[in-house]
Amino acid sequence: MINVLTILFCLTLIYLACTTRLTAYVLILVVQGALVAGVHTLAFFGDFSWSHIAVAAAVLVVRTVIIPLAIARIIRQLDLGHGDRTRRYHPGFLIQMAAIVVAAFLISNQLSHLAAVNVIPLGAAIVGVAGGGLLIVRRRLLLAQVVGFLIIENGLFLLGIGVQAQVPWTIELAGLLDLFVLVFLMGIAINQLKSHFPEAERAELTALQD
Repeated sequence: MINVLTILFCLTLIYLACTTRLTAYVLILVVQGALVAGVHTLAFFGDFSWSHIAVAAAVLVVRTVIIPLAIARIIRQLDLGHGDRTRRYHPGFLIQMAAIVVAAFLISNQLSHLAAVNVIPLGAAIVGVAGGGLLIVRRRLLLAQVVGFLIIENGLFLLGIGVQAQVPWTIELAGLLDLFVLVFLMGIAINQLKSHFPEAERAELTALQD
């Protein structure tokens, strides 16, 4: 079942390469958050621990509800629902993403001959890290780059499953990056709200205060 979820994770990245709509990016984050939480739950199902349940629940809530809602709110405020207006879709992105998927699983298969790793989860983790980085490079819009960072984070989360980490708390520490993303998104929202007040209105308010 873990292999099925990680393959679906890779398919979300293929869809990512086929669209430039920010609303589609948000949907991808929601799906990936659910998939990552499912993989984490199944990976440690045999070694039941309340800490693992708590991490899976936190990932599910933060990555499928809180962060996507924050991004969707900023999209509405900036009227960016039609997508990344700074970059038109180019089929080269899809070709590069497909090449990353193939290369990632080839690398994972080769590593399986050298160490005890889960081939498919590790391949999906490499795809997530490389695919998120590719999105950051190819998209100029700041929110799209934030999405790329979150995809990299999902890939790193899967990495611990792929390499059969003996210290799962290192995976849990990766969840702290969500706090950084939330603060970053709040900063974007505050700056954009400030930009809605023209300089003339600011001058009038300053004069009134004097």
